[in-house]
Amino acid sequence: MARTSKIDYAKELIKAGLKRELILKMTSISEYEYSLIQRELATV
Repeated sequence: MARTSKIDYAKELIKAGLKRELILKMTSISEYEYSLIQRELATV
């Protein structure tokens, strides 16, 4: 899976309200990437 599609997938999972641990396991993104996505979504 390409990096950008993992990020996009993670964004959709965050919007859907899934728990952080589950999103990290499903997408294999780092906790740092997760926090960046959360910040980005909070500013939108």
